[in-house]
Amino acid sequence: MKKKTKLIIVAVVVVIAVIAGSLGAYFGYFKPHKEAVEAYNVVVSDIQEKTDQLDGEIKKLQELVDNEDKPLDETTIDAAKEALKNAGASKIVIGEMPKATKDILSRTKELSTPVDYSDELTALSTAYTNLENSKKQYKQVVNPSEEFVMQRILTVDDVADARAVTEDQDPNGNLHKAGGYTSTIYFESKTVNQSDVYVSGKYADVLIDKGTDAGGAIEVYENVEDAEKRRDYLATYDGTIYANGTHTVIGTVLVRTSNELTATQQKELEQKVIDALTRLE
Repeated sequence: MKKKTKLIIVAVVVVIAVIAGSLGAYFGYFKPHKEAVEAYNVVVSDIQEKTDQLDGEIKKLQELVDNEDKPLDETTIDAAKEALKNAGASKIVIGEMPKATKDILSRTKELSTPVDYSDELTALSTAYTNLENSKKQYKQVVNPSEEFVMQRILTVDDVADARAVTEDQDPNGNLHKAGGYTSTIYFESKTVNQSDVYVSGKYADVLIDKGTDAGGAIEVYENVEDAEKRRDYLATYDGTIYANGTHTVIGTVLVRTSNELTATQQKELEQKVIDALTRLE
């Protein structure tokens, strides 16, 4: 009986030792390790959520940069690429979770600094809006309709009147011809003294008869090449007695201003016309 009792006591002691060891291992290692991992995962999850939002905006802007639509202002592409670069560089690199509990705790502490991508998100959003608008603006000056050009030119405060050429009244005779313009609209500037502008009497419409001297003209072409070819031709007369004012290509549109204006007045009127044609509504 005594021997049996001893065996029971030994068994109990062993069980207690095992339980104590298990509890010791649990509270000494497993529980702290589990809590460390949980804390680490909470921090990482928060970072990942914010990084996913940033990645979404990065992807959105990158797709806009990559599409083939041309912007009116090329600097909006550069600004978008810079915003993408800065956003990518700002992302928190999490890496692999450490193995040891103390290292997990240390890494969790390092990652616990609040993550704030607000500046990067604002920069991405601004770059997206500017680039998107610039691409929309460019589309407006790619072979726009005569009606569109007429409507926009008449919103310029310096423009008093405007007329579209017809095949019967076309000073250059290029309307609808290969390489020629799809439409041309002459406009009268309030700044030009109209009594000084020569009228040949060739056309019934006096404004068309005066030509660009009255204020300027907007010539619309099917493609950039034709518009630039026309610009380059007009440029051959610059600085001569046959100079015919300014001539600037925007999209497939050639914006011309009168030689009766001063250089400053030409630049001001040209910019007003371009602003009217590219205004988003």
